Amino acid sequence: MGRQGRLASAVSLSPPAVQTAPGGVGARRMSRRKWWIVGGVAIFALVLAGLALSQRRSTTDAKPFELPRLNGSGTVSLAALRGRPAVVNFFASWCVPCRKEMPALQAVSTKVQDRVAFLGVDHQDDRAGALQLLADTGVQYPTGYDPDGKVATSYGLFGMPTTLFVSPDGRLLEKHTGELSEAALTESISRLFGVS
Repeated sequence: MGRQGRLASAVSLSPPAVQTAPGGVGARRMSRRKWWIVGGVAIFALVLAGLALSQRRSTTDAKPFELPRLNGSGTVSLAALRGRPAVVNFFASWCVPCRKEMPALQAVSTKVQDRVAFLGVDHQDDRAGALQLLADTGVQYPTGYDPDGKVATSYGLFGMPTTLFVSPDGRLLEKHTGELSEAALTESISRLFGVS
């Protein structure tokens, strides 16, 4: 056999055929692979279902909270917003999507002014990083500081950013997990609160 014949027989672009008896090692490997694939698909479906449920309408009362103010003195509370529709945004300086969406939140807050209250909740963060994030993104609406994440836990939140939409009478209308664009936030405010 010449040199090219030996190279051609040594290099193959297709996998070698595996001859196994039913239930042999090859069949067990394939069975394990199938279970991994089925398991992966099931986990993916659960994650998608969780996201869909996290962006659902609700009619439960929003849980009251009071936190020290991050960008000022005193405290912030949900009760202080009663009588106006409110957008409550949970964020952290370590959260990249939070950093990306915060200028949109500020822009919509400026656009709707006093017709919709905006409140930020800094979640499990250090104060210096959170203040720097507010400065970098231009956020001026009141923001509470929650280094232990107790408020997010009380709402059962599982991802950042998460935005809550609260009615003037204190009902939690909807919660959205993930980054919101300015257009999506404007649409939600119009749909839920009738404010454009």
